[in-house]
Amino acid sequence: MAGAQREAHTARVRLLALLLVCATAALADEVDLSQHSGGRVPAIVVRAEGGSEFAPYGLVGGAVSWLTESQFAFELGAGGGFPGLQLGFAARRLFGDFGSYFVTEIAIAGNTRVNRGASAADRYLNAGAASGRGSVWTNLGIGFEQRTDAIDFGLVGCLVLTSASLTPHFAVHGGVGFGF
Repeated sequence: MAGAQREAHTARVRLLALLLVCATAALADEVDLSQHSGGRVPAIVVRAEGGSEFAPYGLVGGAVSWLTESQFAFELGAGGGFPGLQLGFAARRLFGDFGSYFVTEIAIAGNTRVNRGASAADRYLNAGAASGRGSVWTNLGIGFEQRTDAIDFGLVGCLVLTSASLTPHFAVHGGVGFGF
C-alpha cells in the first residue's frame, strides 16, 4: 500500500513540476515577444539616388545622410545631371517612430553645365540668370523614409524654385541605401 501511495504522490509531483516548467517557459516567451529585436535606426546612411531633372543629387547619383538624435537628417550628395554634375545639400525633419518616418525636406542644389528651368521667355525677364551655363535651385519637399536595421528606402516629392525662372517646377527623388 505504501508503494501505491508513493506512485500517486510521484505522479502529482511530476504534474506540478511540468506545470511550473511550462509556466516559466511561457513567461520567457512573453518577454521575448515584447522586445523589438534589432530595430535600431542607423545614424549614417550611404544611399544610391535617382530622380527627375530637378532632383538634388542628379538623375542618377548618391548621397550620405546623417541622422541626429533629435530626428533631423543632413544629406550631401552628387550625381549626373546629363550633362553636367548636380550637387545638393538637404536638411530633413523626420516624424515617426521605429524607423518609419514622414519626411519634410528643404534642399539647395545646382547643375554645373545646364541652366535648369530657363526658357526663352525667361531670357527677357532675367537675362543674367537665364543665360548662364549652370543653375541653382531650392527644393521644398515631403515624403516617406523607412530607416531600419541596415536598410534605408526613401521617396520625396518636391516643389522647385529656380534662380532662372519665376515658374515653379516639380521634382521627385528617392533611393535605397545601407546604414551604419
